[in-house]
Amino acid sequence: MRWETLIKVVWLVIFVLIALLAGCVFFEYKGSAWVYLLFTGLSTVLLFLGFGRGAIFFDAFIGVLLWIGFWLKFSVQTAFFEGRFNIAVGGFDGGPESLDKALLVVCCALAAVLLVRLVRERCGFCYPPVLPQIGYVGLFVFYRRFRGWVLWVFIVGVLLVCAANAWFGFYQRGQIARLTLPMGLNGIFTWLLTFGMASVSAVLLRFEFEINRGRYWVVITLALLEAAFSSISLWSRGMILNGSALLYGSVAQFRRSGSMVPLKVSIYAAILFCGLFAFSVYTVNYLRALDFHRLSEQQQQQQQQQQVNRLLVEQTSTLFLDRWVGIEGVMSVVGAESLGFELFKEALTEKFSADENSFYDRSFVASPYDNSRDDGLHFVSLPGYIAFLFYPGSYLFLFCAVLLFSILAALVEFLVYRLGGRNLVFCALIAQVIAFRYTSFGYVPAQSYLLFGSILLNVLILFFSDRLMRFFHRH
Repeated sequence: MRWETLIKVVWLVIFVLIALLAGCVFFEYKGSAWVYLLFTGLSTVLLFLGFGRGAIFFDAFIGVLLWIGFWLKFSVQTAFFEGRFNIAVGGFDGGPESLDKALLVVCCALAAVLLVRLVRERCGFCYPPVLPQIGYVGLFVFYRRFRGWVLWVFIVGVLLVCAANAWFGFYQRGQIARLTLPMGLNGIFTWLLTFGMASVSAVLLRFEFEINRGRYWVVITLALLEAAFSSISLWSRGMILNGSALLYGSVAQFRRSGSMVPLKVSIYAAILFCGLFAFSVYTVNYLRALDFHRLSEQQQQQQQQQQVNRLLVEQTSTLFLDRWVGIEGVMSVVGAESLGFELFKEALTEKFSADENSFYDRSFVASPYDNSRDDGLHFVSLPGYIAFLFYPGSYLFLFCAVLLFSILAALVEFLVYRLGGRNLVFCALIAQVIAFRYTSFGYVPAQSYLLFGSILLNVLILFFSDRLMRFFHRH
């Protein structure tokens, strides 16, 4: 079976499953059928167009994340769990009018994302249909000459960074830094572990594909191992994000070279990816359960282990749907007693505080978190950028703001392509980082400049490293 035929079969199966699930929801949905139909149509179109011709990587990742966090989560909970959500929805009453309003808010945002997608394809930035030449000629020549040394340095560097962060706790999800370095040096570990080292993986993958010596196994293995080890070091279950971005970017790179990924390589990469993801999720859940729910020394060790095992099962079972930020944030905002631009301005001024709950936790939901305890833990609930941008209560403001967010993402991806060596794997990684930041938006929003600043710094480091290598090669 050809790849094109296989892809068509996969999409057909997805559409059939969407239709079946949507049919189940019609029997349970309390609001207007046309509102849910509009919600389903926009979500499905956004998902499909994210992988169509003319799409950039941001289209694909934002489409998937919004589809899972909003349509899939809402449909599954409505069809099979009587509309009950495991994540807090604040004052949302679940009535027909409230349900319709929540879905219409989402539809307004989806329409803005779709508009940018369609307009950009016709008059803006699109990737070329054929494989672009390597832009980082200097780094590429250096890599070909010292391939073995580069790979060994990368392996040692990844192990040292992950081990240092695991031991000292410079940056770990859900925890306050156990060791604070001077001059904000903790941020270097944050950057390296979130997407800095993955950026190196993206460059190495691009170089290996260009060399075309059939040694994809080594670099694919290293890239996925880095994603898994970094996630474990961060106490994050997000290995699927960087890992899938690197693999999807690699597939896009191959398709533009006039050939498809060898079947053996595809099977190997899929099995390795699934295995490492399962391992990272289990390990992080175990560490979280063991540390976040410590019992007193007087309690028996057996009782502690039983509680850890129970929490491990609960965290793993709820991970696959509940942990994606989405519809609950919109519901909590729709159910709030008062919205307005004053509330929005107050949210924009939020600053990090280790011993306070987030603005969203304090204002919209009955938060399950208590950061006032001196236990070294720090958790926040996240509304996502759609819910956050509806704080003023204005559909027009939401539409325009989401429009600008989408344009910004496209501009950043264009910049990464031009300055990042025309590397599609690298572009996919950065697009995923931005899309995930958008869907996980809402806590200390003014610090978003740190993420975009890190992306720019990341690109400039690679860009000037290449120029430096070119200079040395000429002399």
